This record gives sequence, structure tokens and C-alpha cells, in this order.
Amino acid sequence: MNARTRRFGFAVMLGAVTAVLAAPNATAAVTGVNVEQPAEGLRTGCSYTVTVGVDAPVPEAGEVTIGISGGSVPGNGKQLGVAVYHPENGTATFEWTPEYIGRQNLVAQQFKPGQYTSTDYITVEVVGRGLNTGSSCLPLP
Repeated sequence: MNARTRRFGFAVMLGAVTAVLAAPNATAAVTGVNVEQPAEGLRTGCSYTVTVGVDAPVPEAGEVTIGISGGSVPGNGKQLGVAVYHPENGTATFEWTPEYIGRQNLVAQQFKPGQYTSTDYITVEVVGRGLNTGSSCLPLP
């Protein structure tokens, strides 16, 4: 192979690598995870809203699932369910009822089947047991 052909091949390869690196990233991303926490703290037996910010519509970027990861509680790695997408404000919500007392990570993942998109999490502390009264959570001893 002569020098001219090698230089041409190198230039083509360099151009392809540059194009790949300059291409826009997959913009679908989970932009945050939040849990509405009352002043008395999170308690098992009571429901809380997990809100996930997403910067791309769920039909295009994939569904948002919620799970537990990390921490010292049983259930590590457990998938809790699929969040409901709200196109009017770019969020997805999930009603979560903690099963375990202790520190744990609530993880939100957005993906299409066979294609990972993004993930984010929030670390929460479930401080004790509670009784859901319908309008509030009654702390139990």
C-alpha cells in the first residue's frame, strides 16, 4: 500500500471518528428524582409520591421504572413498577409505599426494551412504621 492510500484511509477514519464524537448524545435523560417527605419522615405502610423529571417524552425515550437499590434494607434491586408519564410538565410519577425501615436508594430508569437510556436516584431514610389514615400517615411505635 502506498503512502497516498494510507493517508487517505487515515483521513477517512479520522473523519468518521470525529463525526461520531461530534454527534449529539442521546438526549433522553432522567433529570431528577424527588419524594414528597412529610416533616415526621417517611414510614412503612404509608404512600408517597415519587416524581421523576424526564427531558424526552416517554413514548420516544422509553418508559420510566422505579426500583430500590443500595442501602442496608432487604429488597435491594427490587423493581417497584412503572411510573405514569405526564407530558404537560415532563414528569413521571409513582406512588410508593415503603416496605422496609432504613436508608435506601429509589432509582428511576428510563429505557426502551433492549436499550438503556438513563438513570438517577435519591437516597431516602424510612424512619419507622406508619398507618395510612387516607389523608395522613399516623406514626406507629
